[in-house]
Amino acid sequence: MRRWRGIVAGIVVLAAAGVATWMLVFKPVPVFEHTVGSGEVVEHIPGTGAIEYPRIVSPGFELTGRITKVLVDQGDTVSAGQELARIDDEVYRAEESAAAQEVELVRSSLDRFRADIKRAEAQNVGAQAHVRRQEEAFKSNTISRDVLDQAIERSGVAEAEVDRAKAALVEGERRLAAASKSHDVASARLQRTILRSPLDGIVLARLLEAGDVAVPGSPTLRIGDNSAVWASVWVDETFLSQLKPGQKARIVMRSTPGVELDAEVVRVGREVDRETRELLVDLRIADFPEKLAVGQRADAMIQGRTSSNAVRVPAEYLVMMTDGAYVWVMNGGKVELRHTELGIRGRQWVAIREGLAAGEVLARPTPGVRKELADGVRVSVQETAP
Repeated sequence: MRRWRGIVAGIVVLAAAGVATWMLVFKPVPVFEHTVGSGEVVEHIPGTGAIEYPRIVSPGFELTGRITKVLVDQGDTVSAGQELARIDDEVYRAEESAAAQEVELVRSSLDRFRADIKRAEAQNVGAQAHVRRQEEAFKSNTISRDVLDQAIERSGVAEAEVDRAKAALVEGERRLAAASKSHDVASARLQRTILRSPLDGIVLARLLEAGDVAVPGSPTLRIGDNSAVWASVWVDETFLSQLKPGQKARIVMRSTPGVELDAEVVRVGREVDRETRELLVDLRIADFPEKLAVGQRADAMIQGRTSSNAVRVPAEYLVMMTDGAYVWVMNGGKVELRHTELGIRGRQWVAIREGLAAGEVLARPTPGVRKELADGVRVSVQETAP
């Protein structure tokens, strides 16, 4: 009895070993297949970066003062010239008022100077007429020479008074010009107690609040020009020769992975990062959604070279090795590994320059297959994959 049990156990073990051997060695590997064809291949240059506004400003007060009001908040839309914030203007208003009063005071003194000129001119006319009369009298020997000299002296004094009055008017006009400039400066300083938006845009951040002390050079807000939206992406330096303004691109944001946005290359950087060996490329997004945040992560695919009527294969059928690219080619129910020369690589399709011809059939393992493909391995097609 024991001998029969041993024989049965041995048969079971041999059967299990045979099944295992067949599963591992002889059972066909399930694969997808694809028939090689020809068509257009568009090269796509990948890049990763973030959403940016082409222009971001950080307006701040040009004067020192305590902030009394901040009139806008993050996310608010502002227009150029709009009032954004104020600082305490008591001192600056007093300076402007004093400068305005000085202008009025100097202006009123000019009226007095003009009146002095008229009076001096009238006295001069009278003095000159008196001299003429005294000269006639002196010729007729009715007055002495001393009397004539006194009349001439008074005429000279009257003429000097005219010159002095005119000089005083010129000095007054200069004082008025200086006072007006001082008033303009005081008025400009008073206007600078109000912070206004330098552009149309959106408030990105409030950096100071009411009660804070503003000093020249410290920004109060950050405002972005949202009339355009860019994606600034880092691209490997090997693509530099293929990049130029005007190229079309597609943008996908991490927050909406299923949505692609049309874009266009605006400018290509000319400095490569020493660590990552990448350069910065700016893309203008054509129709951007309303809700976007600066710094939001974005992935780009820039359209590069195009190859028409090229022998092409789906990218997932390529087997990349250290010495190049290979594909599994179907041959009588078995597969063989073949080396290929690649051309342009797109997101979905890859052009084949050498190693394949249209009409040949490729294979790739189905997901979850444990057994690897090897030359001469039998395969079974599970479905026709594109």
